[in-house]
Amino acid sequence: MSSGHDDSSSSDSHKSFKFDIVGGKVTAAFELDDGVWKSKSIDDDGSETYDVVGSEVIRTEVKPFGTEITHYADVDGDTVYLRVSEQWKSSSGAPDDGHHFKFEDSLSFSPSDNDDNIAVRGGEDSHGGHGADDFVIREAAHLRIGDFNSSEDDFIIFDTGLGLTSIAQLASFVTDVHHDGQDFIVHFGDDVSITLVGVQPDQISWDDVSVLS
Repeated sequence: MSSGHDDSSSSDSHKSFKFDIVGGKVTAAFELDDGVWKSKSIDDDGSETYDVVGSEVIRTEVKPFGTEITHYADVDGDTVYLRVSEQWKSSSGAPDDGHHFKFEDSLSFSPSDNDDNIAVRGGEDSHGGHGADDFVIREAAHLRIGDFNSSEDDFIIFDTGLGLTSIAQLASFVTDVHHDGQDFIVHFGDDVSITLVGVQPDQISWDDVSVLS
């Protein structure tokens, strides 16, 4: 089955993907970037594999200290896939030096009415539900959290795999903090920022942050 690469998208707020699937195998992968479907490399050294399970594509990537598993789903049958969840599994004997991810529960890309673990990724707004949600940051990019609410016990968790050991160390990389009249924005240099949509300065503090790695 071919994806038929048009420029439609199932979502304006989440990254979109397509896959060429032939005989139940993924032969090519594509990501929508600025309205254009761009090819994604599929490693042929065995470190990255794709499996087709029903309406889902499951990508498994073996990294130096563990394995990252990402689920993509075509929920409405339009051949456009969205990320549903991802999970990190550390390999046995991985060093406890902070230079790998430590949060090993499944992360969701969509909210529910329960307490959710939400993946925060560049290029899309991350939204929690009505429960106490943990927003888990693993990328050094321009990130947006769409509905952070400290009064609902929402939490921001830094699990970057970059060896961060404390909130004080994380704070030392902050280069600018400001409110633009609507959103609260924290900059870590020119290439990394976190925007908390609709959050006022008195609605967020370091007490709402945790550093794992």
